[in-house]
Amino acid sequence: MIFKRAKEIFAERLKRAGIENVKYLRKPGRGDLFNRLAYLVATGRFKVVGKEEFGEILPGRILDSAGGVNLLFSTGSAIADAVILKSSGSFKGVSIISREDFSYPDIAVDMRFFPSLIDKEKRSLFNQLEIMFGVVKDYFTPENFYLIDSEGYCVPYLKEFFTPDVPFEICSKPLKKRIVVLDPNADETLTRDDVDEDTVLVFGGIVDHGERLKGATAEIYRGAVHRKIAYRGSILPVSDRINELTKLLCDFLTCTDSLEEVIRRNLTRQAKLRIARESVAANLKRIKDVNGVHKCLPLSFYNQLAEEFSLKDFHFRKASKHVNGFTVVKDEILDKIIKEEAVKGRKILQIEGLIDGYIVKKYP
Repeated sequence: MIFKRAKEIFAERLKRAGIENVKYLRKPGRGDLFNRLAYLVATGRFKVVGKEEFGEILPGRILDSAGGVNLLFSTGSAIADAVILKSSGSFKGVSIISREDFSYPDIAVDMRFFPSLIDKEKRSLFNQLEIMFGVVKDYFTPENFYLIDSEGYCVPYLKEFFTPDVPFEICSKPLKKRIVVLDPNADETLTRDDVDEDTVLVFGGIVDHGERLKGATAEIYRGAVHRKIAYRGSILPVSDRINELTKLLCDFLTCTDSLEEVIRRNLTRQAKLRIARESVAANLKRIKDVNGVHKCLPLSFYNQLAEEFSLKDFHFRKASKHVNGFTVVKDEILDKIIKEEAVKGRKILQIEGLIDGYIVKKYP
């Protein structure tokens, strides 16, 4: 199922009311302001006031756009049709949108393993939770994110970390019946058919890519559906940080692109370095000429890897440090193999002559 972002629904309602340029009179904060304002208007904390009621509205510049509607702020040349104000004012405003217009899946983090985390991991997790909450607000609404902590393990720590108040809900159990656990070791990859507005997507409050607690997500709601976020079956290009996974997930659920396209679009610097490092190491060919054994990467694979994941020379230089250097060679060299042998469990390919005429690039 594909969901419209809150601001897209808000824009549709504004356009229906004849408003194509709406101005925000305060200084924009962090995050997707248009999406967050959609929720604040829907819940009555802010209101939309037309120029007929408000009076003269100074032109502004476009901060964001959705569905043919522009959100303006500050000063500029775009003429505003309405403004967004706090509801505490005396203006009546225009009825635009309500909370019932938003139907989204929930995104939750199960905290059952919190007592097993060391202090450094706890701090890292709280930082990720704060970012996750912001991401969900930028796509859905604040109500669609919460923690599941049936034993209250993390509550005292959360109250100390978040001041003056913990900004999201802490529940003893999932608030929706249909549970999908996002598990990197699941057999099947998540699809849009796995998710509807009655679904809660559950992350484990741990890092499964690491050695500590590896595979623990499999213990969360064993009877529920478990799915992985993967690229053609592999989790290699996918981050192990739940805030980055949440961004990827929300992007996937609100667009028509394939999961693979969304993963490529959201690749982080660390993900690209991991892809380069592990892909190079796994695909090196050891080619022997009269001068010895050379670690080589076929040019076709090098180009395919660079194009598929937008890798630059920088990423390959970093990857080379983990394999003590390698050489990119023309594919034609593989036609010159005259002998294969195994040395200490590694396959060595022997060629006639020298590899020099086949070298394209050397790292480092």
